[in-house]
Amino acid sequence: MAPPRLTLSVLTGPDSPDPGLAELLPRVPVLKLLHEAKDPQTFLEQHRERPPDLVLVNLNGHGGVPGWLEELISRFPRSEFLVCSQSRDPDFLIRIMKLRVGSFLPLPLRLEEVQEVAARVLVEREKERAQGSRGHLVAVTGAKGGVGVTTVAVNLAVALAERQQGSVLLVDLARPFPQVGQFLDLKSPHSLLDLAHTADKLDPLFVEKTVVHHPAGMDVLLSTPDFDLDTPVFAAPGELAKVLAALKGLYTWVVADAGTWLDSYCLRILQEAEQVLLLTELTVPHLQNLRRIRGLYRAWDLEMDKVRVVVNRYERDYTLGLKDLEKVFGQPPFATLPSDFPALVDAINQGEPLAAVARRSRLWRRLKELAGKLEEALRPAEAQPSKGGILKRLFGS
Repeated sequence: MAPPRLTLSVLTGPDSPDPGLAELLPRVPVLKLLHEAKDPQTFLEQHRERPPDLVLVNLNGHGGVPGWLEELISRFPRSEFLVCSQSRDPDFLIRIMKLRVGSFLPLPLRLEEVQEVAARVLVEREKERAQGSRGHLVAVTGAKGGVGVTTVAVNLAVALAERQQGSVLLVDLARPFPQVGQFLDLKSPHSLLDLAHTADKLDPLFVEKTVVHHPAGMDVLLSTPDFDLDTPVFAAPGELAKVLAALKGLYTWVVADAGTWLDSYCLRILQEAEQVLLLTELTVPHLQNLRRIRGLYRAWDLEMDKVRVVVNRYERDYTLGLKDLEKVFGQPPFATLPSDFPALVDAINQGEPLAAVARRSRLWRRLKELAGKLEEALRPAEAQPSKGGILKRLFGS
């Protein structure tokens, strides 16, 4: 898998000289420039949906510490703020440190200092992930409506539960019509809405009361049955991210039915996921949508190496083939799932997973193989031993 990267945004005044970052960035491959702004308001507008990992604030020429800096730091608690300036005035430096600024970088910027800051933040983020989240989120989405997202999400969760009994959660995040409950004949007075209202203080006992236990050995978190376009389940994508992070701390695998909508909520699901299964069929409309989706993912700065294209209802004698898909999306399919319509319809109509209705079906066998491939895809990143110090591993020096 690709090495970890940090997003960096720059905020500098219109009269402040260039801090020389453009020359340094190509030499710090773990940093990716996200946005640049000349004023705080523009900076806020640029980051409505996604806060950067690092914020470089150029105060050279300001003559002091502006009042808006403290407000920005409070608005982006997860971002590491770096202040650079030529000033060495003690009062200026003391005020900077009191604002809980992550680092002060004197100008001109030095490559070694920027590398050290990036390495430190990466280590801190890795520790946070290790302490606060032990599970993996797999988001299942599709290139087009009706491609089988709920079918794959439901049965993939069952396949993982057979391998990780009691450690799998299936979450229904599809919109506008969540249907995991119908597929598994489940009802509950509790839903995702209960967790949304307490996103900041989730505890295992509360989650235990909210989920439904399925005989297949997994838990299911149903969505709210009352869809309201004007009142989304979560007030903001950030609340959804908190819930997903908490759930990953409780389960080995969290499988999310992410539906096929493309908006800020979908983006947050995909960002939080370790693996994204993008379902498609080998038809012209599907491949056209795949081309558009690939462009959107790149514009959203989504890590493309975690996106896995899965061909559903695959038959070898189609006019379009796997090579056509690879040309469109730039990567070969991660897996193919055969069409098994009679067995699937029986399972859906009975409110049962495929394993209970048609355990010998080709589709169920392939879904079990897909579960194994997901485990294998994540294992190298976890098992790979570190070699040398953090600076050597990250920067090759």
